[in-house]
Amino acid sequence: MTVRSTFATSCPVPLTRYPTVQLAHGGGGSLTRQLIEEMFLGAFDNPLLRPLHDGASLPATNRPTAITTDSFVVRPLFFPGGDIGSLAVYGTVNDLA
Repeated sequence: MTVRSTFATSCPVPLTRYPTVQLAHGGGGSLTRQLIEEMFLGAFDNPLLRPLHDGASLPATNRPTAITTDSFVVRPLFFPGGDIGSLAVYGTVNDLA
């Protein structure tokens, strides 16, 4: 009796064009950037967003101002090694650095 396996050892990540959004696009790496550049940038392109940073500088204010729109949702609020407050502060500071 022959047993067939659907398990494949090849990784789909080397593909460069996807017809749909894949889980790997959310990893924040090169596939995320490719998704933004190829699917969204044409519709949302403007000088403030063109640098493709996590935050945007707002030159219309009297002082240099930057914003970030990341959110942090974690349960439980306290977990081994940290808590949601620390995670939010560190993540925001990292985005704006």
